[in-house]
Amino acid sequence: MKLMLCLALISNLTLCACEIYILGKLKRKTDVFKYYTYLQNFLSLAAGAVFVFCLAASFFTGRAVPEFARGLRYISTCGLLAAMLTYTVFLSNGKNQLTEEDFSDVSPQKANFILHYFCPLLSLLSFSVFERSLLLDHPVWTSLAAVPSILYWIVYFILSAFKLWKEPYDFSSDKKGAVPEALIFTLIPVSFIALSFLLWQIK
Repeated sequence: MKLMLCLALISNLTLCACEIYILGKLKRKTDVFKYYTYLQNFLSLAAGAVFVFCLAASFFTGRAVPEFARGLRYISTCGLLAAMLTYTVFLSNGKNQLTEEDFSDVSPQKANFILHYFCPLLSLLSFSVFERSLLLDHPVWTSLAAVPSILYWIVYFILSAFKLWKEPYDFSSDKKGAVPEALIFTLIPVSFIALSFLLWQIK
């Protein structure tokens, strides 16, 4: 068990370091709160920092890691997996791909790999394998997991509907049979619910 928790600590430190590195390279720091996948990585960074502190403290004090620390990890892992799925399925076309205009001193390909694939998969590995011995029983976390995504897409829809901002994402497509934007807004939360349910089952 001690080895697994040490691996969990290393994994979360790596996650935090990667997210600090890539998000720190953003040319426009406010994009963190404008783009869904950036926001999920930022929330993961915050949750990871809390988890690392609590886990490290447990090593020195012998006390159990509080459930809220792993609960935050559950929420952040759900968010990262949703970000990976959202980017891969809906946003990876030419209009929404990361570009050199988004980052300084790091290639968009590297940023894309770290934010949208490496971090989500490492988070999943740590949560489902290394952190498995930690307490997470209260079902309220399954509801809380969806809160960040629900709030983001509600705000996104309102701001877009009333033309209060320039939409961060372009879901339009000239291709025949393209998925309508309204359907995309439906599929994203549905996929998130499915991911959070599966992750809860393997926690």
